[in-house]
Amino acid sequence: MKENRNFYSYLWHALWLSLAETFAERNTVLPGLILLAGGSEPDIGMLTAIMIGIPLISQLFFASYLTSKEYKKPFLLIGIYIRIASFFGLAASIYLIRDLSASQFIAIIFFWMVLFSISGAFAGVSYTDIIGKSFTSETRKRFFVTKQIITSIGILISAFLVKDLLVSIDYPENYGAAFTIAGILLFIASLGFIFLKEKRSEIKKQYSSIREVIKSVPAEIRANPNLKYFVIISNLIGTTFTLIPFYIAYSRTVFEITEDLIGQFLLAQLSGMVISNLIWKRFLKKYSFKGMLKVTSVMMGIAPLLVIIISSFNSVVLFAGVFLLIGSGISSQKITMEGVLIEISNEANRPLYIGIYGTLNLTSAFLPLLSGSLFGIIGYHYIFILWSFLTFSSLFLIKKMVCPVGIEEKKSI
Repeated sequence: MKENRNFYSYLWHALWLSLAETFAERNTVLPGLILLAGGSEPDIGMLTAIMIGIPLISQLFFASYLTSKEYKKPFLLIGIYIRIASFFGLAASIYLIRDLSASQFIAIIFFWMVLFSISGAFAGVSYTDIIGKSFTSETRKRFFVTKQIITSIGILISAFLVKDLLVSIDYPENYGAAFTIAGILLFIASLGFIFLKEKRSEIKKQYSSIREVIKSVPAEIRANPNLKYFVIISNLIGTTFTLIPFYIAYSRTVFEITEDLIGQFLLAQLSGMVISNLIWKRFLKKYSFKGMLKVTSVMMGIAPLLVIIISSFNSVVLFAGVFLLIGSGISSQKITMEGVLIEISNEANRPLYIGIYGTLNLTSAFLPLLSGSLFGIIGYHYIFILWSFLTFSSLFLIKKMVCPVGIEEKKSI
């Protein structure tokens, strides 16, 4: 009974969260806001580092604190409420844009997104830990796929609404309305967690400080080769994930950036997420999370190469097709990363593993800043090709990952 209750509580959150995130989509909507405000590639690099890197590198700090907590639900809710406040804060700030310089306004965007990202890390550790405690291994697989299907429904509904909103309302009021709606929808999403019934965590080890936690990391990695491989794989795949917002900036070399163009790319990306979810349920059942890791690596490795090739045709439709592929890769990644992390950990060490995984995901934290600077020096193409090669190299390490991630894959072959 408790498992079913939590199952539907998480699905409620997933549906409304998908609606909220589309209105503030980090790969298209937010970079578009930066560019329209007068920003450049380094600014997008900073934004990407904030949105992807900060939640990851701050997870170890929060994990060290939450590892000793028997119940994580209160901290999950606190993190979500701070995120809601961040959306409303950014929405209010957007209405002041005409009174600010471009650099001042971009700095304000960064401030609210830092708060949003840090609170997301705080909530994320609790979110994943409660999933691990709430469901059996088989139910978790069903949950992750069902969650993506539910998310796809929300995305399908909101994608058209966001596109119309960006085009039908003048800038910057269109972005102010988008983030206001995102805050309201995220609040509705949080209501699902009020009904969560959390199982008490088994606390086997207490950490007195963050320093003690950091000192324990090497031993934890040595004790679990799957964790070591997974951290490296995540870094390699992360190289091309950090490129996604830069595709919007790169498109400026081919097309004129408008709200309509941003809306088209957003719609293509979200359509890819929706369509691919029809495939992932069957694929995951047959090849398990290890097979999904391979798929994620291949799709994200191909994307930057396609951007280079397709841009020569000067076609918006073909360029949007890359975002269709990217959406499929994002969907695969969302299913896979949490699933693998839960499978290779247990109830006692899961918060710590989440922290280790996040903090050592260094490419997601620092590569956007490096990429944003290098694009102006050596150009897009060299970076796209190099980062693509790094992502493809993760396939060799994925093969080395063993039980429990690959058990069902071996059985099916």
